[in-house]
Amino acid sequence: MKIFLIGYRCTGKTTIGKLLAECLHLDFIDTDRLIEQHTGLSVLQIVKKYGWENFRQLEKEMLFTTQNNTTAVIATGGGIIIHPENQMFIKKNGFCVWLDADLKTILHRLNTDKKSKETRPALTHDNIIKETDEGLNLRRPLYEKTSHLKIDTTYHTPKKIVDIINRRLS
Repeated sequence: MKIFLIGYRCTGKTTIGKLLAECLHLDFIDTDRLIEQHTGLSVLQIVKKYGWENFRQLEKEMLFTTQNNTTAVIATGGGIIIHPENQMFIKKNGFCVWLDADLKTILHRLNTDKKSKETRPALTHDNIIKETDEGLNLRRPLYEKTSHLKIDTTYHTPKKIVDIINRRLS
């Protein structure tokens, strides 16, 4: 079984993905890490040097390389669903879980997570509140269209979320 985790930044895709993979005895793949391994650059460096459009193309290429993994938990980048081809690939090649959270929670996580400040490039030139609010409004319909299951991570622990996914898969 292949399980894709989609959702906005700081909704728990990597954390939950690792736990879920361990629980199900599956490989864990993070598409951002695949991109970094492939290029030798961080996501931040790629975006600064080549721009978001080139990053999205690399993201698509790395996503499509997961087709050969028949059993894995795959945490994707928050914007992977922007391209319709990626939406179709995810929906057709596995079970897709959308991890969501409210704006306040995402902003809190973005502001308290060291990784966010060091590795996550800004999506726009707007302040973080406006950028996140607009990004969520733009992407939520795409996450909904792509996913088989939606889980709000605002009030659940990662372990509880893994339990919810496991019950749904049973």
